[in-house]
Parts: sequence; C-alpha cells; structure tokens
Amino acid sequence: MIGKGGKHGKVGKVNRRGLLWRSIVARALVLLPALTAFPALPAFPQTDPRLVDAIRQAQEGGGDSARNQVRRLLAATSPTDTLYPQIIYTQAMVASDANEMRRQLQRVAVEYSSSSWADDALLRLVQLDYASGNLPGAARNLERLRLDYPGSTLLPQAAYWGARTYFDQKNPELACRWIADGLVGSSSNIELQNQLGYLDQRCAGVRAVASRPAADSQPRLATGGTDTAALPPERRGRRCRVSPEARRKRHRPTWRRAGAPAPGAVGHAS
Repeated sequence: MIGKGGKHGKVGKVNRRGLLWRSIVARALVLLPALTAFPALPAFPQTDPRLVDAIRQAQEGGGDSARNQVRRLLAATSPTDTLYPQIIYTQAMVASDANEMRRQLQRVAVEYSSSSWADDALLRLVQLDYASGNLPGAARNLERLRLDYPGSTLLPQAAYWGARTYFDQKNPELACRWIADGLVGSSSNIELQNQLGYLDQRCAGVRAVASRPAADSQPRLATGGTDTAALPPERRGRRCRVSPEARRKRHRPTWRRAGAPAPGAVGHAS
C-alpha cells in the first residue's frame, strides 16, 4: 500500500493544485470580460486581424488553436517591431493558466513599458490580482498605473477597480479618491458613471469627516481656563510659586498696606 506521502498522495496534491489554479483562472477570466460593460473601452482592443481572430477562437473554446496561432506570429515577429508587445499581450489573454497570464502581462508592463500596451497590461494585472485575492498586488499596480501613465484613457475604468480594492482593504479615503477622479474622467461614459456613482454612496461619511474643522491645538475648559490635561506633566498640579515678601503683603492689614497709622494711634480719626 502506498503511504500518505507516496505516489497517490503526490498525484492528489498535484490535482488539488491544478484545481486551485483553474479556479483562479476562471475567476480572472470572468472579471476580464467585464470591461465590455464600458462601451467606450473595448474588452480586447487588438488591432491586428490575426490577433483578433485568435481572441475569437479562444472565446469560442478553441484555446489551443488560438495559442498556437499567437505563438507562430510571435516567432515570426522581431522583438523591435511595434506589434511585438501586442502579441505578448494577446498571449496573456489566451493563456491556459494564471501563471502564464501573469508572466506575459508583466513582460509587457516591464519590458515594453513605453508601448501603448503597458497601461492595458497593468489594468489586467490589477484585475487578475483582485480576482485571486491579492489586494496589495492590485493596489501596487493601481498606483503604478496612476503615477506612470497619468494620461491613460484607462484611468477612469481603473478607478472602478481602485474603489473595490481599497474598500476591501478598509481604506475608504483612497477608494473615494479613485472614485472622485474616475467620475471626473468618465463624463462621456454613462455606464461607468453609474458604476462609480453607486460606489460613491459609501463616500458620504468620508467626506463628512474630512470637512470637519481641525480641533484647537490648545483645548480650553468651559470657563476659559487651560485644560490641565494639555499641559506638560511637570506643570500639572503645581501651584504658582509666591515669594515670601508677596505672601507677607497678602496677609498684612489694610491700614499697614496704605501706610496709615494703626487704630488708637495719635492722630487717628475716631
């Protein structure tokens, strides 16, 4: 009999790992076509007819044929050709597992960061990270997209994923900042406006807190005195020092303070 750590155990472990990856890829591929919800930004913006055909084959269940077609095109294209990053990007879109998808997207974002496909790759990485539950990774790619590609037409759409990512990270301030920027940049996209407007309902409380005036740096008591809690520890509870001369004057009779003669003295008015 083969033990727990034997051949059957290893096969079971591999099968479980395969199921996990297929689950992650399935979630990612469900999220990626969600881009079609925004008509102004097509889900698969390939421009070469051969790549468009490969995407169509993959969508219709011909993943192997699509991957072979893209692989042949990549082998026949020079890495310096402007089409090259688009081919790599398409390889990611027809990939059979999440590792391959991520690897190809990162190639575009890193090796071809100056191409017109780099911001597309970063947004796909955001979606892939979000689908797999990697919120810190999604947040890093969101900020890279915002900082490195400030003029990208994908920023309004990235705002939707930024809001979801940061709300899930319990960071409503950043989520609402992404929403505000997305609403400004998507005025011509009614559906995206509706999506962001729905998420923006959660920002009312955040804006209310941000609009409160800053507290006084020196809190005051209701009587106008200084709150002793705001004083340094060495000054709390310490009485005001009074010199011996001031203490004697404080207890000196009024007639002595004014320099008048004492009662009963000669010349004292009765």
